Amino acid sequence: MKTLFAIVLTLGLLAASAAAQPTIAGVYNGASFSPSPLQNSSIAQGSFFTIFGTGAAGQAIGPAASACGAGYASCIWDSAGASPFPSAANPLPTSILGTSVSVVVGNTTVAAYLEFVSAAQINAVLPSSTPAGTGTISVTFNNQTGPTFPIAVVASSFGTFTWNEGGTGPGIMTNALTYQELTPFATVAPGDYVTLWGTGLGSAPNASTEATAPPPQTNLCGSGATCPVTVWVGGAPDPATVTYAGRSGFTAEDQIDFIVPQGVQGCYVQVAVQIGQVIGNFTSLPVDPNRATCQDTDGVNYNDIASVVQSKGQANVGNFTLFSDYLNVNTSIGISGQWDNDTVSGAIGTFNNAALQDFQGFTRSPSANNCAVYPFLQFPPPSDPGLGYVTFLDAGSSLKITGPNGSQTVSQDSGSFSYGAQPAGNLTKTDGLVGGETIGELVNYLASGACPSGNPDNCTPFFLTPKFAISAGTYTITGTGGASVGPLSAAVTVTPAAASFNWSNQSSVTSTPIPRDQSLTITWSGDLDTNGFVDITAIASTLASGLEPAATTPGVLVECVAPASLGSFTIPAYVLESLPTTATSTATIPPGELLVGPAGVACSSTIATSSTCPADLTLPTGLDAMYIFYRFILGQNVIWQ
Repeated sequence: MKTLFAIVLTLGLLAASAAAQPTIAGVYNGASFSPSPLQNSSIAQGSFFTIFGTGAAGQAIGPAASACGAGYASCIWDSAGASPFPSAANPLPTSILGTSVSVVVGNTTVAAYLEFVSAAQINAVLPSSTPAGTGTISVTFNNQTGPTFPIAVVASSFGTFTWNEGGTGPGIMTNALTYQELTPFATVAPGDYVTLWGTGLGSAPNASTEATAPPPQTNLCGSGATCPVTVWVGGAPDPATVTYAGRSGFTAEDQIDFIVPQGVQGCYVQVAVQIGQVIGNFTSLPVDPNRATCQDTDGVNYNDIASVVQSKGQANVGNFTLFSDYLNVNTSIGISGQWDNDTVSGAIGTFNNAALQDFQGFTRSPSANNCAVYPFLQFPPPSDPGLGYVTFLDAGSSLKITGPNGSQTVSQDSGSFSYGAQPAGNLTKTDGLVGGETIGELVNYLASGACPSGNPDNCTPFFLTPKFAISAGTYTITGTGGASVGPLSAAVTVTPAAASFNWSNQSSVTSTPIPRDQSLTITWSGDLDTNGFVDITAIASTLASGLEPAATTPGVLVECVAPASLGSFTIPAYVLESLPTTATSTATIPPGELLVGPAGVACSSTIATSSTCPADLTLPTGLDAMYIFYRFILGQNVIWQ
């Protein structure tokens, strides 16, 4: 698996101008990169970790690109590729181009082994001999040692490598028998053996020769009764069977072999590794019972584009999202109100193999009966790094959306060919406000925007009725076409059944603090749309006080998707434990939320006409596939205990 080792060595090469005061902005597990408090600065003995610099002038933590040379050769250990393993003749270095990293725990100081250095990022291995406990880390560059940064050294804290090199989305997993990399077009079936690649299982078996010899493959799970590793896969009630957990044969790189449980299926089946009480990052795995090209019950079928991707290495896809989140807000200063954010977005672009392998899907949600966990900074939702590989196409200067509540224009985003708008702005209804304030001036937690009339109390929602009930009817997006894509029309229907959705246990769930160490069951009722889904979204920010989180404030968004026909869904405790607590926050707007609501099937050119999909979508010239779907969630502030 030398390819994977190379990924570790060159993960996210960054550069900036070198300067005198190396200043650390963050220390992370080298695979998960999670800003979650459970992950940030908690580094396992013998694991890969990454240091990010601030990026500010005069604070570079390593050499500039000009000093690294072509391909950063001078800044990467063993860039010549003589051997993927350290040896006595070619040991892991503790200094590269005048850059070194020092870790202090108690009275012990250790020098980290370096893999890659640059002005803004350092990839390194924490020696297995580092004592566990809290301490500090610092960088020395050009004989200048910067300020220390806190670090917690732990026995284990696992992270899974991901294709987007950011710790989210599809994980780097392979068929354990063939070593084939898993993608939507190369899947595994329940019962198959999968190898998951990551770092953080713990100390190397050869700690004394860690820098000079490859590690032996010692199985921590040789006996199932004593296996310290738990692998959760999709909605399976029991953890997967783990057959191997240990070093892959490469320094600091771990592999976990497990059996895909029965009953799971989808393009984005979620996988999480737990050791003790620590839950690693959530990644996804493509599963199909016939090992065929994957398809999800939400209407997205990768067979729609499989042939063109095979022949051209890419596909042109149009993807339209109708989204509404309605929130009852209760602030710490006694102000309450109701706030709605209606959003229409269109991503019409060329998805190459890198995008299709890296991104989080056309509906950007987990497969049904799954829960995904997305860390973010400041405001949710986080961006999808995989979309950086998409080349957006010109389908005209604007799109038009028509629905039961009228028509609005969705303009082309400035500087690109993507489309996004809040057709009725950031809508707010207020109650009991003082001092002339509106809750719209306070509530900007989920999104930003302004009501077109300038007065939130006089606005009408686009997807909801004036009483904030979901508006049934057909919503159609049309466009006149542009240089790359011809005239288009895509429609989706919110059925009366979906519009009658009722979160039946909302009051009992939200009336008291919600414990994160227990599973949580959500129930719903109404004349259910049996072909639709229910979206459950939980949000928790670490905002401790004040009104608005800073750009560096971590948070976590959990999204679960379940078939509406089930009537209930239970969020497992291991998912909720990924949320930070909000119980001690004194922020003006409590930074915990829980929202639940209906989600529709993604209508496409290949899906049959139904009550949700009113007519077959005819592909415009320039596109190989097209999808349109809706997701409307409603909820309130909650306390995550």
